[in-house]
Amino acid sequence: MLRTLLLLMMVPFAAIAQTDYVITTKADTLRGEVRLLSYDNLDRIQINTGKKKELLTALQVLSVYYEGDFYKPVQYDKRIILMRQLKAGYLSLYAFRLPNQNTYDGRYFYRLDGKHLEVPNLSFRKIVSSYLEDCAAVSDKIKEGELGKKELNQILDEYNTCIATAKPSISEPSPQPVLNELVLAVQRLKQNLAGQEFTNKKDALDLVTDLEQKAARNEAIPNYLLEGLKSYLAPLTSAQPDLEKVLQLLKK
Repeated sequence: MLRTLLLLMMVPFAAIAQTDYVITTKADTLRGEVRLLSYDNLDRIQINTGKKKELLTALQVLSVYYEGDFYKPVQYDKRIILMRQLKAGYLSLYAFRLPNQNTYDGRYFYRLDGKHLEVPNLSFRKIVSSYLEDCAAVSDKIKEGELGKKELNQILDEYNTCIATAKPSISEPSPQPVLNELVLAVQRLKQNLAGQEFTNKKDALDLVTDLEQKAARNEAIPNYLLEGLKSYLAPLTSAQPDLEKVLQLLKK
């Protein structure tokens, strides 16, 4: 009797633990029915909490838990797509859907220093050994064929251990945000958009905010961000002069 009661008590907790959820960039956790939606430039997530449905872009989420797996927004080929996390660490491994496929057969290395790599089918030894050359032990094993594409998990384990035990190097201070002509132009565009109502306004403002932050840190501006912004603002004639000014400054 006691055993049966304990089992019954555990059922609701197990159900709660397995509920799909989304963690947003605002640190909110939304639990409910999740759908992953693929788009040309920017994937989206639909979450039905039971009270309302929300449609979020991949730029608005930090993580998605869906059917037992975690998904993260990752920049890939001028797009932001949701990739399934297979293994996490300083070097993480993700799975993604190749063009015109529904299964997650592609593999992607994601490194915290910002250097990422699609796991190649051809020239695996040459490309991956070069990518992981900051850990000679792992790089050499790949060059010699001791570790190959079938041992991706082992490669990650050994590489992450190697990095964790390496002597720390003195890093240069992070660049401070700067207020330059490009940042000012982006801010003018942002103010222009904030005062108007148009389709996909929230998504467009998210992209402009991301652009503003990257410009302030003198970071490279990815093409997917600019293409997405131009697409959202194409019907908005009043924003074109400010947008054109931003694009001209980016060409300098």
